[in-house]
Amino acid sequence: GQFYVMMTPQDVLQTGTQRTIAPRTHPYSPKIDGTRTPRDERRRAQHNEVERRRRDKINNWIVQLSKIIPDCNADNSKTGA
Repeated sequence: GQFYVMMTPQDVLQTGTQRTIAPRTHPYSPKIDGTRTPRDERRRAQHNEVERRRRDKINNWIVQLSKIIPDCNADNSKTGA
């Protein structure tokens, strides 16, 4: 995994100071041949299903909110308004 450091805008915008990047805890080794093991396929399929459920929940909440908010109809949500 990667680590993210939360900083104040003043720390980020300072010029002239060098920041160091944390070293990797393990070497990065991309799959060169592109073959996936059955375990990788299962993990990918499971991740896709979890992500699909997450998106469905978010979309359902958006629809429910649009029904609650006055003067909000489905036509506006399609255009991003």
